[in-house]
Amino acid sequence: MKTSLKFSLLLIFLLALGMRFYKISKVPASLNWDEAAFAYNAYSILETGKDEYGYSFPLEFKSVGDYKCPLFVYLSVPVIKYLGLNEFSIRFLSSFFGALTVVVFFMLVKELFNDDRLSVLSGIILSISPWHLQFTRAQGDVAISSFLVILGIWQFLAWVKGGKKASIFVSIASFALSFYAYFSERFFVPVLALLFVFIFRKEILEKRKTLVPASFLGLVLLFPLISTMVSSGQKSKILMTTIFGYRRPAEYLSRMLYEDHFPILFKVFHHPLVEYPWMTVDRYLNHFSPKFLFIEGPKDDRQRIEGMGMLYWSDAVLLVLALASIAGGIKKRKELFFVMGWLSISPLPSIITRDPVHARRAFNMVYPLCIILAIGMVKFIDLVRQKKGLIKIFLSSFFFLLFAWSFSFYLLSYYVFTPPRTAAGPGGWNYGYKELVEYVSPLKENYNKVVIDTSYQGPYLFFLFYEKYPPLKYQPQAQLVKKNEFSLGEGKGYDSYEFRDIYWPKDRGLKNTLFAGSPERLPLQDIDPKEARIIKKIYFPDGREAFYVVETF
Repeated sequence: MKTSLKFSLLLIFLLALGMRFYKISKVPASLNWDEAAFAYNAYSILETGKDEYGYSFPLEFKSVGDYKCPLFVYLSVPVIKYLGLNEFSIRFLSSFFGALTVVVFFMLVKELFNDDRLSVLSGIILSISPWHLQFTRAQGDVAISSFLVILGIWQFLAWVKGGKKASIFVSIASFALSFYAYFSERFFVPVLALLFVFIFRKEILEKRKTLVPASFLGLVLLFPLISTMVSSGQKSKILMTTIFGYRRPAEYLSRMLYEDHFPILFKVFHHPLVEYPWMTVDRYLNHFSPKFLFIEGPKDDRQRIEGMGMLYWSDAVLLVLALASIAGGIKKRKELFFVMGWLSISPLPSIITRDPVHARRAFNMVYPLCIILAIGMVKFIDLVRQKKGLIKIFLSSFFFLLFAWSFSFYLLSYYVFTPPRTAAGPGGWNYGYKELVEYVSPLKENYNKVVIDTSYQGPYLFFLFYEKYPPLKYQPQAQLVKKNEFSLGEGKGYDSYEFRDIYWPKDRGLKNTLFAGSPERLPLQDIDPKEARIIKKIYFPDGREAFYVVETF
């Protein structure tokens, strides 16, 4: 690699680091319960060699019942050992691997196209991508899994194009390890392997002698995971989050039967075998819609950026130029065919879930999109160079101003507009638990019992995390309680803490008890000053009331 290219790569890496590490302890506004679960289980492994439930070095972490992949937990152990149990330490790996992925992605594009300009532009575009930043500043499991996938693709290309025997071993090992990092990769990677075979079958056949021992290595790495992939916990997760366990609401079925007028029409057009395939097609196309990509993104508060989609508006210009260019060359260059194939299979892990569109599960889309945008940028630069005078000035100024506006709006939205709008509740960033723990924890010894409402998911995790409660003491007390077969469950409690739904008409009779919950659970009009009083109110960033802390006499 030329010295100038190495210097460019260094600058891109520094840009990626800066974009991912800036204010990671404060933006997003708080830890969500997934992050708290990963962090506390890593802390538990560090202290005891067991997870929160007392299982020694597990390959799946039950936590609140959603059974998390293990790699992020184990990689977090040394980070927590040296940086402590805090917001920065649990987001450190996400940001670091996110920045490191930019470097590997740069090398991937270089290997694929052998074009320095395309490699540099792809790296820059990924380093500032809103989609990539959204999931590499927090929620670290997908950041690590996608790093492994990109490393696997790069090394596979190095093998088929350059003949490096060691590369196929690194590639298959990386893909195998991605299964330990994030569930979507367990579906995406096998489909990606089929794409490899379809496009590079000639090269693979020529090098098949090396492929056999490398594949054996992959099987050895995956073998310990087999039992967890068919466990009851994974079956439960699949039934709760995918269309395989989806039951159409009774109200919907009644309405469709009424509107169809004839039962035979209902059975023909609304049979599950008809509706479910159309549902998956609809979800697939949603990931390519302008509404998702440019206008408003997903609905989920932990995925969305207020006022914009997953790409910049300036990317729309590059996308049009790139697709026009690719359309003429896709049959001639298998590299372009691979990029478009990569893009086409990336939403597949998302479309079998119940969400209409899911940026996190379709995270692998961001990489081929960045390559396509880089191709568009090359075409735009070449187009501008061919022009003269006012046309050249107009085109370059128009694009520069559009990008400057888009990028500035993203920064303003991400750091200012989005946090207060996405902070609240289980679908958001669980804001308020840190403040609640800091207030309640010093008071808990003064009461017979402390009851924390579970309207918002996983409060026990935040108490364990912020109190740095000794795992050795918690493990004998750990108990998961599920409200029904479709709920993830909640930790029952520890010491004087009890985590459950608050029902004030009944709970108001408990004496010398501290309650903490949402205003809906502790309504002001029902709090009789003769038997109870509000001693603290905690607010969301937008000024709305998040929690009341109430004591009974």
